[in-house]
Order: sequence, then structure tokens, then C-alpha cells
Amino acid sequence: MLSLLNACLTTQALHVAARLGIADELKAGPRGIVELSAALDAQPDTLDRLMRMLAGIGVFSAGEDGTYQLTPLGETLQTDGPKSVRDWALYIGAAAPWSAWGHLYESVKTGTPGFVLAHGMPTYDFLEAHPELAASFNRWMSKQSDQQNAAIVDAYDFSKFQVVADIGGGQGSTLAAVLARYPSLRGILFDKPSVVAGSAPLDASSVRVRCDVVGGDMLEAVPGEADLYIIKRVLMICSDAEAARVLRNCAARMRSGRKVLVVEMVMPPVGEPGPATTFDILMLLANKGGRIRTEAEFRALFAEAGLKLDRVIPTRSPNVLLEGTPA
Repeated sequence: MLSLLNACLTTQALHVAARLGIADELKAGPRGIVELSAALDAQPDTLDRLMRMLAGIGVFSAGEDGTYQLTPLGETLQTDGPKSVRDWALYIGAAAPWSAWGHLYESVKTGTPGFVLAHGMPTYDFLEAHPELAASFNRWMSKQSDQQNAAIVDAYDFSKFQVVADIGGGQGSTLAAVLARYPSLRGILFDKPSVVAGSAPLDASSVRVRCDVVGGDMLEAVPGEADLYIIKRVLMICSDAEAARVLRNCAARMRSGRKVLVVEMVMPPVGEPGPATTFDILMLLANKGGRIRTEAEFRALFAEAGLKLDRVIPTRSPNVLLEGTPA
């Protein structure tokens, strides 16, 4: 239990290491603490204490000559690299999210998100007003999305469709991955006008010529030309009423043979470990009504929207694919 309680100190130590850029500085090889502290503009004594702690959990290793060097675990704090988590370390331990996490007690008591209690607004509104923090958050989300997209196209057969619409598709990385795998498909990227205006991943891809970019509000209506609607990690930030409305808007456009594919984490049975339970607490702290739902809760949402949940398809990521058709 003490290890669990003290984990907050580990989070902050990793955040500081990422913020200082220690892993990037050690990329060229071992460094002594005096040399390292000069490069990082930090005090040698206090930096050494941080390094000792992180060496104790395997992030760095210490040589007999007093130098520190990277371990494979520590390499994940480098700026670049396929396994980098630096941007999440920068975000999760930053002052604004950290103060929101401190309101979990009030969030549990009242249902009000910690971000609203700490900053007067939910997470995404706060990030819009703080572009530097948003940059770390968005880079991490983009990296996660790239990994999830590969799992989606490996797990699902898109070949039976002609037009795929990505609802709330952000900057288009998911749609680009699907269209790249299936060269006969056409796509529709649909999100808020301010979001799709910056659809760099899609614009930079070779599939852009097969894709229409449409701005709008998914709570009002969705494009009607698609025979598959993808809704990836959107419903988790919605209240039940909002989630049902998004699904209902898709159902209103779906004739026979059309499908909806919801990409989300699903809450496991009580007592079963997994990332969904931790992520659910992040949703509680971030946005009013946001949550990770059980399969039964998804079935109820689908039914409320006039849809039938036909299949739940696992992927090699934490997400599952929930396939639905008109009821």
C-alpha cells in the first residue's frame, strides 16, 4: 500500500526528468552529474538526488565512476522514438492537470469534473486556452492514435464498404490508415470546422484525393453519404445523452446494409485489472459525463439510438470494435 501511495512522487519525478530533457541529454552516452547539471541548468546536488531515485526504479543506471546512463526504460523519455512517452509525462505531471487530480474527492462527492473545480472549465476548453500544454497533449494523442489505427485495420474488414465516414475524426489519422490499407475506399472526415482545418496527417498522406473534409457538429447531424460510420474514442468524453444523440444521428443516415463501428475501451468486470478503470477516473476528472462504459451500457446506448450491437471485436490495443446496424 505504501508503494501505491508514494506513486505520486514517481509520477512527478518522471515529469521533471521529461521536462528537463535528461534522456535526450544522455542519448550520446554516460555523463557525470556536474557535466549533466551544467547542460540542464540544474543544481548538481538536487539533480543527483533525482537521478538516484530514478536509477532505483530502472530509468537510469549509475556507473562506478559516478556517471549516469540511459536504460531501455529511460529511453522512452527521449523526445523521439517509437516507444516515447515523453509527451504524456510532460502532460500528466504538469501543474494544471496535477491540480485537477487533487480534486478527485470533490469529484466523487459531487460529480463535478476536477478540471472544472480547479480551473472553471473542462479539459478541452482549458487546453484550447493553453496551447503549450495542448501541444504535449495533442502529440501524445496523435502517437497513441497511430498505434491504435494499426490495430483497427488489422482487426476489421473494411473491403465490403465503399464510403467510410470518420465522425469526430480529428485530424484524420484514423481515416488515412483505413484508406491506405483499402485503396478502393473513399472517405469523409467529419469534425468541428476548427479541428478539420488542421487535418495535417490526412493532408500529408497519399489518400487525400479520396477523401472529403466536412466541418460540422456531430450532436446536430452527420454526413449522409457513407455506408460505414466510424466513431473512435469520442463517446468516452460524452454524457449518456450526448453519446445516444451521436449514435442516433448516425442511425438516421443508415439504410439497410450500413453499419456503425464504435472504437472504445470497454470497462472490465469489477476487480479485473486493466487500463480502462484508470482511464475512467481520468474521464471523471476531465469532462462532465465522460466515462468508460461496460458492454451492457453500450448495448443500451445502441438500443436507445435505434441500433443493434451485433459484434464486439477485440484488437491488439486496449480498444475494442463495437459493430452495429439499424435495429
